[in-house]
Amino acid sequence: MSIFGSNEKKEETNATFLFDTEKDTINQSNLAKDIKIHGSLEAKDYIEFSGNINGTIKSSTVNIRQTGFVKGTVSGDSVTIEGEIDGDIQAKDLYIKSNAKIKGTIRYTNIDIQNGSIINADLFYSS
Repeated sequence: MSIFGSNEKKEETNATFLFDTEKDTINQSNLAKDIKIHGSLEAKDYIEFSGNINGTIKSSTVNIRQTGFVKGTVSGDSVTIEGEIDGDIQAKDLYIKSNAKIKGTIRYTNIDIQNGSIINADLFYSS
């Protein structure tokens, strides 16, 4: 026995993870309300947008927050609108929250519209 502990060798343990951390990482982009963009914003996984854009937003999941304003196009598999859109929306799953204001064209597969939202748009179902 040594002064600082045992001379016995301890077994090494390898950590195993339930999920492959390399592949299951979600890329998340959060843009604050003081952001102003003229152009396109595109991400692979998730965009949360609270700013002002004159252009397009495209991602697998898009969340336009209450302070968000888009003049242009929003597209994604899952799109949630809490803010204001003046343009086109294309989504498989579209969630329109009670404080949303939308003017333009909406193309969707599934849609959920909460009471209180203001929609002045042409709606088109697409499978």
